[in-house]
Amino acid sequence: MATNGSSMNEELDSRLDELFEDDQPEKSESKAGPLENLQAVVLEMEWEIGDKNLDTYLGELKRVGEQFKQDKAISVYLKMLDTVGRYLKAKKASAHPETVSFLKSLYDSLEVAVESGMTDAEKNRAAAVQVSAFKRFKETIAAHGPAKSQASAPAPQPSGVAGAGLSEEMRVLIRQVVREEIVRMVKRK
Repeated sequence: MATNGSSMNEELDSRLDELFEDDQPEKSESKAGPLENLQAVVLEMEWEIGDKNLDTYLGELKRVGEQFKQDKAISVYLKMLDTVGRYLKAKKASAHPETVSFLKSLYDSLEVAVESGMTDAEKNRAAAVQVSAFKRFKETIAAHGPAKSQASAPAPQPSGVAGAGLSEEMRVLIRQVVREEIVRMVKRK
């Protein structure tokens, strides 16, 4: 029985080695995408915004920008993300309360454009939607005065609700941008 048990253990070890040897190189190759470090910094910024992670964020944007300097749509995304990052760095605690949510949404859209294999036309359309949202967000920021920053803190939203964490003002803004893009797409056809 010991022989049978040891051969079974050897067989199990052999199969496990094969299983993990084949998977490890693939995981490390697919994991190291062009946005991996930027994604880590963006996720960190959801928890804490400080000079150190904002400097890292702006540096990562510059690095990614070098990789995608020939891609106009991705360059537009990166310019918007850079502007939002510089705004956060300048305003810190007095920044509009929805800034980090907007930055995360913008980053998520960039990630889809980079990693989903979109055509240039699709990336351009997606970037145009984000440019419209960015312009509206800039208007929202302009209307957001220093006295409003504490008085207009968004009410907490229940988890599980679509758009949780976004103020009603931002939800209206996002709906309006989506409607406008749908109208543009219908007119093109």
